[in-house]
Amino acid sequence: PAMPESAPVRLRIPSVSIDAPFTTPLGLETNGEVAVPDSDTEVGWYKHSPTPGEVGPAVILGHVDSKTGPAVFFYLGQLDEGDDIFVDRVDGTTAHFKVESLERPKQSEFPTERVYGNINYAGLRLITCSGIYLKGTQRYTNNLVVYARLME
Repeated sequence: PAMPESAPVRLRIPSVSIDAPFTTPLGLETNGEVAVPDSDTEVGWYKHSPTPGEVGPAVILGHVDSKTGPAVFFYLGQLDEGDDIFVDRVDGTTAHFKVESLERPKQSEFPTERVYGNINYAGLRLITCSGIYLKGTQRYTNNLVVYARLME
């Protein structure tokens, strides 16, 4: 199954109580990394990936925490295989995905091809930080990537 192009407006993951709006679509930073949302309560869709529901890997990013506490993707790592993910879209439709797997790669070994590479189905990639926060570099040691697939 696949859906026509339509920008995402809301992400809902009932099993971990996520219900968040989307910020302005995200592009690339000058260093080539994908931008992250300015807000820790909103998620961002990477505008150079398919829209959620289209064939290919739609990519959504969100923060795990902030200086004031948990952020939108704080509980993302508690997802299990088979959990539902819903993306409400501008055209009034909802793309329904099911979690296939989770991965926590080192940031230095990010699986770029597996996350962004071409796939022949409508997939979803949710990305946040994971591991240990290093104050000196203001970065985490790992990422959390959730892989999901569009349902009929």
